[in-house]
Amino acid sequence: MHVLVIDVEYLVALEAEQVLTDRLGYTVDIAVPREIPQSLESRRFDVLFLNTSLLSPAVEDAIRRLQATGVGVVFSSIDRMHQRGMPAFPGIRVIKRPFDDQELVESVSHAAGARDAVRRSATEGA
Repeated sequence: MHVLVIDVEYLVALEAEQVLTDRLGYTVDIAVPREIPQSLESRRFDVLFLNTSLLSPAVEDAIRRLQATGVGVVFSSIDRMHQRGMPAFPGIRVIKRPFDDQELVESVSHAAGARDAVRRSATEGA
């Protein structure tokens, strides 16, 4: 499983990388916020872990396109209102920052499982 992590704080992204690599054995790439449009369009990944403060209309559109191809998404936020979920993305988990390692592992695993279910469904329907 390949995860793309984009956060406003590079050290937070590094921590997420270490947790996901150590606990799940996933391959993790980190992109910096200024690279979001290029990273979402050009990199290959199965799950996106993104800080909600980086959402913009263009990023939201790119995420919807990625979801349509089966990419899983997990958001992180320090805003308590976001932790109840993002209205524009119902059903996508939002974990609080600073994140708990176990919550990160569970959320990314869930997004990876949902991604696999979408891809299996598309294959079976073809």
